[in-house]
Order: sequence, then structure tokens, then C-alpha cells
Amino acid sequence: MVEGPLWDQETRTGGPFPAVRAWFKMGRSSAVRRGSRREAPSSRFVRIGSVAVNRSLARSWVWGLVAFLPFLTGCPNTDNGTTPGPNGQASGPRLLFISNSNSDWWSAVEKGMTDAGKEFGCQVELRRNDKETPGQIRLLEDALSLSDVQGVAVSAYQADAPGIADKLRELQARGKVVICIDSDVAEQYGDVRRAYIGTNNAKAGEAAGRAAKALRPQGGKVVGFVGTSSAANARERIDGFFQGAGSAFTREEVMDDNSDPSSRAHTNVQTAISKYPDAGVFLGIWSYNAPAIAEEVAKAPEVRKKLSVITFDLDEQAVGHIERGTIDASVCQNPYEMGYQGVKLLKALITKDEKTTTEVLPDGKTRDTGVRVIVPSADSPVLKANAEDDVVTVEKMKEWLASKGLKSS
Repeated sequence: MVEGPLWDQETRTGGPFPAVRAWFKMGRSSAVRRGSRREAPSSRFVRIGSVAVNRSLARSWVWGLVAFLPFLTGCPNTDNGTTPGPNGQASGPRLLFISNSNSDWWSAVEKGMTDAGKEFGCQVELRRNDKETPGQIRLLEDALSLSDVQGVAVSAYQADAPGIADKLRELQARGKVVICIDSDVAEQYGDVRRAYIGTNNAKAGEAAGRAAKALRPQGGKVVGFVGTSSAANARERIDGFFQGAGSAFTREEVMDDNSDPSSRAHTNVQTAISKYPDAGVFLGIWSYNAPAIAEEVAKAPEVRKKLSVITFDLDEQAVGHIERGTIDASVCQNPYEMGYQGVKLLKALITKDEKTTTEVLPDGKTRDTGVRVIVPSADSPVLKANAEDDVVTVEKMKEWLASKGLKSS
């Protein structure tokens, strides 16, 4: 006679599966008995906790528990960030994207990747770098260890870093298709990737320069802020800015924060406010620099009155700052399109689909995903004076973001 359900034995026996332990006890005692001449009369019973149970019945319970165990422990978690294939199963080529930072901007890239993964039948995953060049090299080494990864898209943290270039070559040598998105490698390393998808950052910089010229025709001193000024996108944006702005604007300093958006990005702005009281433009090069500049400058109203704030990208927090007028203009990329076209291209290259490859890469090497200049309202001088660029209000941009299920770009 069993006193209560089997699960009631948990507190008395120190665990949820007393019958399993009893089974092992049975095995041990059986081994002893096999070595003896006689079997004890009590061998037909086994104790579970303080209860004696018929040995055959105990075996039945044990096997029942073993069969039911998967339902008790739950199914294993297979969510590894990939887009599942048909019937919920992963299918198609596995593609890995590696970022150059961990900013909110990459969420829009990830959304484009996910949408394209579903449309083109690919498994997609974004791995975010937050530890500068060594961190990105480690992520590339991880990609090398994943034999089922067929395509890799990388935003190079440092354009001319030999370590990054070497790992990209190794990926190619392993038969993986490699492209760059967002931030390309330096020209001398052009052989380490098949193509580049992203913004023409020199042209984006020129658009930011034209916005500065419209906001302050008199020119002024410019202080820039960025994660690392050695990144290709940073160098090209800065150079492009002064091309577009003209000789009335002078470069004072570009302050690196080593990809530290929560602390150093802010302290750099504080330092610049004290060090350059006569600055005319604060230029945010990377997405998280925008809210960092806006927040710090807003604490100094007198500084804000004489300063133009121009940024790149549209961080989720930056949307609110543009609406409130604490950012005067932001040159916004299309990260969603980078993710989407990156997946489309990798799939085409892996499957040797020349027609689709040509669609994505009209010149065979690059795809410019374009920019927009976002301003607070329709009365912005940038909107009135700039016929060369695609200038839209923040409200119009929010409508576009909503249509894609995004909050930033």
C-alpha cells in the first residue's frame, strides 16, 4: 500500500524523483544478491522513502517517470536569434552579421535582416560587438568555428586593422561568403570582402555639411564626437562634412569615446563645452553621440543658443530630441535596408544567383542605401535652403518608421 502519491515523497527523500534513486538501489542490491546463494524474502519489495513498494510495480513507475521526464523539464530552448524556416524549423543558409557597436541603431539592421530571412528562406543572426577591435576579432573567430555558417556580413570597427582583415581572409578561405555593411574596410584590404552595402559616407558627410551651412551661413568652429575616428565611416563622414560645409567652417577636434555611449560619450561633450566656448557646431558622428550631445548641451541653455547640433543616424532617443529642437538636423541612414539587402545578397552569392546579385549590386561591388536629412519642422532653414538633399520633418520620418515596425533608423 503506497501512502499518498509518489510526488509526496519529495520532501522526505530530498528530491523530485525518489523512484529513480530506488531503481539504482535495486540495481545495486540485485548485484549483491546475484553473488549470493539465496535471495532474501524481502527482495520482492523496495523502499521509496519510508514506504515499501512491490519491486515490479516500482519498475513500472520508474519507466513511466522516464518517459514523462521531457514534459516535466520542458523542451530545450532553440531560440538562438535565427529566423526559423518553414514549419518553425530552421532552414536555408545560415548567415551571421557582426556589428561594430552595440547601439540601438543596430535594431533597425536586425529588423531588415529578419524580414529578408523570412522572405528569402535564410537563418539570420546578429552578434553585437561592444569591445572595440579585439572584441570584433573574437566574434570573427567565433564565426570561423561555426561550420554551418555560409555567409558573414561585417561592419568593420577599424577600417585598417590588420587583425580584422586577416580574419576576413580566413573566413573566405573556409569557403564562407564575406561582405561588409555600414562600415567598410580600408581600400588596401578590398580583397577580404566580396562587396559593400551601406551609406556612401562621404556623400552623407557632405549632406551634413550643407545642413550646417544652411543653419549658420557665417560658419564656425566644429567639434566632432565619435566612437573611434579610425573607422571608415567616421573618417569619410568627417571629411565629407567639411567638403559640404565649405571653408567658413574649421575643424577644432574630433573626440573619440572608445564606443562608450553611457559614460565617455557624455564626458567628452562636457569637456568640449568647457574647452571650446566659442564652438559653432557640435557634430555627432555615430548614432549614440546624438542623444549624448543633446542631453549635455540642454543643461547649458546659453551654450545651446549659439550652437548648432548636427548628428548622424536616428537613435530612438534622438527622435525626441529632434522633436524638441535640441538637435537641429540629423543625416539619417537606412539601416533597415542594409540588413535586408545584406541577407538578399549573401543568399544570392551562396546560391550563385547572378540575376539577384546584379539587382543588389548594379556596379558589381557596392550598393548605396542612401540618406535623408531629418529636421524638427517645416520651417527649418535646412528644409528651405537645401534642394539637393532629401530633407524631411521628423513627423514624416516617424510615419516611415512605423510602416516598417521601427522606432529608430
